[in-house]
Amino acid sequence: MSEASSDFHARPVPATPRGASAVPRSRHPDQWEPEADPRLAAALSFDDPVFPLDPPLVDVRIPVEPPHADATVYSRDALRHQFPGAQVGDDLHMLFSEPGKPQQSRLAPDVFVALNVPRRDTLAEYDADLLGPPDFVLEVLSRSTWKHDLGRKLDCYQGIGVRECLLFNATGEGLPGAAKELWGFSLTPERREPLGEVALPNGARGVYSAVLGLVAYVTERTPPSGPGEIWALTMRWHDPATAEDIPDYEEVRAQAAQARARAARAREAKAQADEARARAEEAQAARAEAEAQRTIAEAESARAEAERARAEAERARAEASQRRIVELEERLRRLRGGP
Repeated sequence: MSEASSDFHARPVPATPRGASAVPRSRHPDQWEPEADPRLAAALSFDDPVFPLDPPLVDVRIPVEPPHADATVYSRDALRHQFPGAQVGDDLHMLFSEPGKPQQSRLAPDVFVALNVPRRDTLAEYDADLLGPPDFVLEVLSRSTWKHDLGRKLDCYQGIGVRECLLFNATGEGLPGAAKELWGFSLTPERREPLGEVALPNGARGVYSAVLGLVAYVTERTPPSGPGEIWALTMRWHDPATAEDIPDYEEVRAQAAQARARAARAREAKAQADEARARAEEAQAARAEAEAQRTIAEAESARAEAERARAEAERARAEASQRRIVELEERLRRLRGGP
């Protein structure tokens, strides 16, 4: 890594690969049409060519420690999100030819980015002879692989035309040749130039990838919890264009799942509240209807009572009138001298 470090003021953009234009981030792989070269189309199809399993160089996949796996999965997801139209592979065998060897050799970069190769999730192997070398490679060092990563693999990456290689010592162990936790090289066939350091807005220092236009840095260092345990380092990618870290998409997915669960519970609670409110309103409406019916019945009873009172009054008036008539007739007879 260069001793002369510079603060990060500008917002650099990814460098354009030699002899090609960069794949725009908005480009969707389904919009891509294969080149006229039938070999290239074949290499991106389900019918991938079959290569021997014992070429001169074979990089065998082996179980890795949790810090190694965490860095690999995070970088794969982050770079796929950042470059959705490009081919981003993790632990995908890369085939390439070496001078003087009749068969293709095979390496498995922890993570690689080929900016001008449209994304195909169906690729079983990446043929660098047909598709061109990746632009960027990340190697996560572990106790079992660091010699291979810093030696033969780095030589091969430089030889086939990989433009940048970032190295991350995920266990933080003092490995010979790994003087730093995170460092890398800009590669040309003739030389290796250390990738420069930059200062981030959060005060951390990271390694700038001119190919990707991103900064990688170490965010956490977890010490061993007991005998036989190892240090665990966590790395993150920072996007200078947004001045934000690219999130851990496993965490994002977990948070999204939790948010969906909370939303589902909220919807269920709202539905139950709406149902209870509807039942309460229905009961209130029933009580109001019963009260109205009771009021109507009382009004009808009052009207009937009033009618009976009026009829009784009419009968009383008629009887009084009849008695008055009888009295007047009786008085008239007496006046006439009648019996």
